[in-house]
Amino acid sequence: LLCPCLLYGAFVFLPFDAPLLPTLSARLVYSLRCATFATVPIVLGMLVGGISLLCRWAVEPSGELRQEVELHRSFVSQSTQLFSLFFLNLAALGTFLPQELLKLLPLLSGLFAISR
Repeated sequence: LLCPCLLYGAFVFLPFDAPLLPTLSARLVYSLRCATFATVPIVLGMLVGGISLLCRWAVEPSGELRQEVELHRSFVSQSTQLFSLFFLNLAALGTFLPQELLKLLPLLSGLFAISR
């Protein structure tokens, strides 16, 4: 219930507008630019996973990875899969939305990054 209210409030009250995008290729490039912000949680997850592998406690004496390291790997894997679906949906949304609603694309990208 809170998420749609926040999205609507940001759409109405934030003082920015999308640039004029008359062609399909310009809209796809704008979708790609908005989607790059949504990759921040994946990059941070990779960094934290790499740092956890460098710790001396990362590998058990039997040679298996500890549960904490596997948790980071699972997060990065699932985030990558969700990002690919999100990007396809964002690109489709960017091609079909009218010009006045293109403001939603960066808002949805920010919402995806915050939720991940």
